[in-house]
Amino acid sequence: MGQASRKDKEKQVESPAAAPLPPSAGALPAEAWRKPAGLTRRGWAVLAGIIVFIQFPLIHYALFRGQADLTATLPYAQSFNDPAVVARDFFSTGAYWRVTGGELLGPAPKNNPLWLQAALPDDVAVEFDVRPEYPDGDIRVELFGNGRDPASGYVLVQGGWNNSLSVIARRDINAPNLDALQRRAARIAERGGGQGADLVATGVFQKDTAMRVESRVGTPVQSGRVYHWRIERRGNVLKWAIDGTLVAELDDPFPFKGKGHDRLGLSGWESQLFFDNLRVGTPDSMPATMAAKQEPALPPGPSEDDFNRDTLGDAWNVTNPAGVKLEDGALVVQGLGNRPVWLKKPLPQNATIEFDAWSDTDAGDVKVEAWGDGRSFYAGDPRLQYTATGYVFIFGGWRNTQSVIARQHEHTNDRAVRDGAVVTPGQHYHFKITRKDGLLSWEVDGKPFLSLQDASPLSGPRNQYFGFSGWQSRVHFDNLKIQPL
Repeated sequence: MGQASRKDKEKQVESPAAAPLPPSAGALPAEAWRKPAGLTRRGWAVLAGIIVFIQFPLIHYALFRGQADLTATLPYAQSFNDPAVVARDFFSTGAYWRVTGGELLGPAPKNNPLWLQAALPDDVAVEFDVRPEYPDGDIRVELFGNGRDPASGYVLVQGGWNNSLSVIARRDINAPNLDALQRRAARIAERGGGQGADLVATGVFQKDTAMRVESRVGTPVQSGRVYHWRIERRGNVLKWAIDGTLVAELDDPFPFKGKGHDRLGLSGWESQLFFDNLRVGTPDSMPATMAAKQEPALPPGPSEDDFNRDTLGDAWNVTNPAGVKLEDGALVVQGLGNRPVWLKKPLPQNATIEFDAWSDTDAGDVKVEAWGDGRSFYAGDPRLQYTATGYVFIFGGWRNTQSVIARQHEHTNDRAVRDGAVVTPGQHYHFKITRKDGLLSWEVDGKPFLSLQDASPLSGPRNQYFGFSGWQSRVHFDNLKIQPL
């Protein structure tokens, strides 16, 4: 059909508008739109009643669920040889907890504890063995919880936060640590004339306060290793030990106890965990036991190693076997990722450490740790910072741009630093490290190189071991000699 001609369009424009139709008989005049009236009070009451009726099971569970069930009694001992024990003695809201091969398996519990259905006494002792299958860390235990909800009491975490930290937490594992609370209390006391710096007196610590105590010793998790835990509370003091070494303790002025705070839960995050040999009782009735396999302690003293053999042997604790080998009478490391080769014989408190070292490339990064704990290593995200347990000596680190002596943290401002390239490929260097109390001195080829004065020197059983370390570079070590001053 063709378009209308211009004449037709003009006729359409000129034609008068059609007259409106007359209103039909009986029609009412149009009214403006009005918002419908809301519900009356009675209507709202009916609606509320319907909602309560529908949600009644959840409301009843939240308000009137009562105490968690009790199906086990103390003292309690469990070797997990019976698969039926999980359903009989325990309760969980998630994760497929089960017995396999004589062990309790928690496959990536994702913070869903397996609660023992027994009431804990106020003074309690708990022991068990635990073996992580993956190097993700994050072994958790809930103590004095309510038997249903995570973080309803104390949470103990080994190797959390990418296997970098262990804590005793009160309600919240991400809560402020005790040091921060103490600083806050000191500021409040200072404003009040210096009186009452106590956490409770200043109001900083109350019954519902969430906080945590961070471990002062290195406790990263190694995959496949069996750890023996002991947790003990007497009065207000909660103590936690791993393999017989005290990890952390919390003196709680408002200790959790009684109904709603009397359950034990085994837990974790994304690692696959195997628990065994669980024992629960009182501290007096259950003396501490050690892990089944404990190596005899060696006395501190002189050590020597020229590495002229085929294998390292029992004198060394290798935390990354894939990155370590003996080659042409020297120890060669590559791609260690801050997983040291620890000498098992302890260092004297004051000593000299001498060795030769060289690198095949100009990337540098010749690294050792001294006066560390003899077993810790880094197993977290490689993009994150590694925290050592002792003093770190780095020759030509950060792509051969900087050398440092660091106290545990190799990226903080309290290091001793020397800028510039120092590593020449293939050149052999002779290092001598001397410690006299808090003074650490480092010589290279007989010349002073760096020194660090530590006002609070690392000491004690957890700070008396030496280890060869590294990141990615291929480095050779030889002719180790350690002598007490």
